[in-house]
Amino acid sequence: MAQRLPFRSKKVIMPAIILLIIFCSIAGGYSAVKSENARPDIILIDLPAIKGGEQMPAVQFLHDKHTEKLEGKKDCSLCHLKENNKLVFKYKRIKDGTTKNDMAIYHDNCIACHLENKKANRPSGPLAGDCRSCHNLKSRNNSSWKQIDFNKSLHFRHESSVDIKPLKNKDEVNCSACHHNFDKKTKKTVYIKGEEESCFYCHKSVKTKNTSSMQTASHAACINCHQILKEQAKAAGPVECKACHDNAEQKKIKTVESISRMKRNQPDTILLANWAKAQKIDEKTIGKQLNPVPFDHKAHESKAENCKSCHHESLKPCADCHTETGSKDGGFVRLEQAMHNSKSEKSCIGCHKTAQLEKNCAGCHSAMPEKTLSNEKCIACHSIDKTMLGTFPVSKEKRAEIARRELNVKMSFVKKIPDEKIPEKVTIGLITDKYEAVTLPHRKMFRTLESKINDNKIAGYFHADKTTLCASCHHNSPVSLEPPKCASCHGKTSNSSQDGRPALKGAYHGQCITCHQVMGIKEPAATDCTKCHKEKKGN
Repeated sequence: MAQRLPFRSKKVIMPAIILLIIFCSIAGGYSAVKSENARPDIILIDLPAIKGGEQMPAVQFLHDKHTEKLEGKKDCSLCHLKENNKLVFKYKRIKDGTTKNDMAIYHDNCIACHLENKKANRPSGPLAGDCRSCHNLKSRNNSSWKQIDFNKSLHFRHESSVDIKPLKNKDEVNCSACHHNFDKKTKKTVYIKGEEESCFYCHKSVKTKNTSSMQTASHAACINCHQILKEQAKAAGPVECKACHDNAEQKKIKTVESISRMKRNQPDTILLANWAKAQKIDEKTIGKQLNPVPFDHKAHESKAENCKSCHHESLKPCADCHTETGSKDGGFVRLEQAMHNSKSEKSCIGCHKTAQLEKNCAGCHSAMPEKTLSNEKCIACHSIDKTMLGTFPVSKEKRAEIARRELNVKMSFVKKIPDEKIPEKVTIGLITDKYEAVTLPHRKMFRTLESKINDNKIAGYFHADKTTLCASCHHNSPVSLEPPKCASCHGKTSNSSQDGRPALKGAYHGQCITCHQVMGIKEPAATDCTKCHKEKKGN
């Protein structure tokens, strides 16, 4: 049970609360002011504490601010040493030493540079004895640093550069200039053609026992390359922090629209059925498996930002880590969970749900109740008859061919509805009171929706039968060219207390207005009643 505080304690606590409120107000105002001076080039110099010594606050070092003052000496070697002809991005040292030694390196060299600038009547930083000018918590900038996305456009610009040379001249492309694998025997990095992967697969956000952090690895590789090309008077990328990590500067980076496909021996089509690779499998086991899924790998590549969009930990097939029963390598996420997670964009269903938010798709999908996995039609994806596989194991080439054939059949089967089957106009007039009945340009609306998804491969696959589009408005009716009227399910009064269904008037307005809003149709406006309904005379 809580105890009552004595009166004397209240006397102490109340002023403390008042002071705390005042402090928070000041801090909030201070923070708001400082956010205007946010920078992307902040580096915190924070050496490990010396046992038994006083720990000073970390130093906030503004990297670009210092390089801008170098007056033509921007070759990085003023502050960074070289090892094997490459810059090491530690200050004036190759490796970290003891805190005492590293601290001396900073103090001696920083203060010496500041002193040199002061003698030359140039802007200068703090000098010896002015410790709190650097080691303080007050005059700090907020960070505006933003991670740069090395997307397909940036990758293509590097891959196609004639100035970035491969490690061996016989290489057709320059993949070896950046990509490498770690050889455990030699303890060195080597290039293996056809096994190129994302840097993130080995280099994580923090340093591990055998691997440098992603930040260290990318700076060592990218900035060194940029600096070398710059010294050779060739087209080079930036060496300043803001050029890569400032939001406004990132938007200025040129995007290449027409990009050739990445070369890594990846397949065009895949048959998603890991069990089909089995050396030997009996009919009973086959009977318990779901039908295989044909997967258009090439089409998905064209839509993804990079391979990592789906292959998040390695470029291995999904089933290698996400096994049927779950494994440590896959974080104990089972294969069916990985493929059907509606909340993850790395999952098939989750990615498709995201695609449904696009303007041309959202008009239909936004008003539809979300289906659970149990209500999905498995056959839409698991469409290949297992008898097509033949003898086991099914070769890689045969699996790809079966998938290709099925996809071609799916995409070529388009059941276009003739005009005479689609009513040109539909009149809605069951609940007219102040306004006259509404006449919808029904056929025009249907053809407009149809035209907006003609070039959409996902829509082409799942909506090959064009009657599916009828479900955009007739959302809970069986797919038919003659669906029941809205009033069959929505009455003049609401059933929301029973099953959530709105009344007929709410259903009409919710369906039409929501569709217009998510598809960006500005006319008619939601509040402009007479654009759809003519007002009755006498009202």
